[in-house]
Amino acid sequence: MNGNSSILYTMGMALGRAHDLGYDVSVLVDGQWLHGRIAAEDGTGLVLEQESAAHSVVRLERVSAVTIHAESPYHQEITGARPMPGPRAG
Repeated sequence: MNGNSSILYTMGMALGRAHDLGYDVSVLVDGQWLHGRIAAEDGTGLVLEQESAAHSVVRLERVSAVTIHAESPYHQEITGARPMPGPRAG
């Protein structure tokens, strides 16, 4: 990507992609992280299956952050990258 391009990647897009591809997710709902795999979603809510034979039903309007446990679809190797400078001695 060049410096003039922009990316719009919403939580809804990320959750839809995770559902389609079977990725595990973590969603932050009212200050608590819920983890699992999306069993169903309809644009209003989602069903999140956990490994412990449990599931959660989550209203999407209550989700404030999403972590998809997979590489970003926008990940690309940066050529010519330099490490960030460390803290200045004072």
